[in-house]
Amino acid sequence: AMAYPPAWRAPGGHVLSPAPAPAQPSQPSRKRHRERHRDHAESEPLPHGFQVRLSNIPQELTARDLAEAFSEVSSSRVESVDLLRDGHGRATGDAVIIFAARPDAQNAVRRYHGGDLNGKRLEAIYEGEVNVKR
Repeated sequence: AMAYPPAWRAPGGHVLSPAPAPAQPSQPSRKRHRERHRDHAESEPLPHGFQVRLSNIPQELTARDLAEAFSEVSSSRVESVDLLRDGHGRATGDAVIIFAARPDAQNAVRRYHGGDLNGKRLEAIYEGEVNVKR
């Protein structure tokens, strides 16, 4: 019987090395480069987002409510929704929403600025491009 090299028996044995990455059609050099970036997040430029500040949000709305509402009118992802709170943990009525795509941010401002939400007149201001902290 042939003596197989240890690597051959690896799938059944207890192996500490990570599972091999699925084969991808991209060139090996690019793939290696991409993995290096993923491992060292600090060397990677922060992804950009487009920030909109909302004011006069009804108290009863949660960040999840806002995220769902904006996801429905956005073609790209909504990166984050931060409902701002005061020192006592009460919602201030302000929120910062970061969109992955500029048109979504501008569309949100057009649709919601001056709009009525649960009886309150919303303010939406496009604040421009920001770095997104993941």
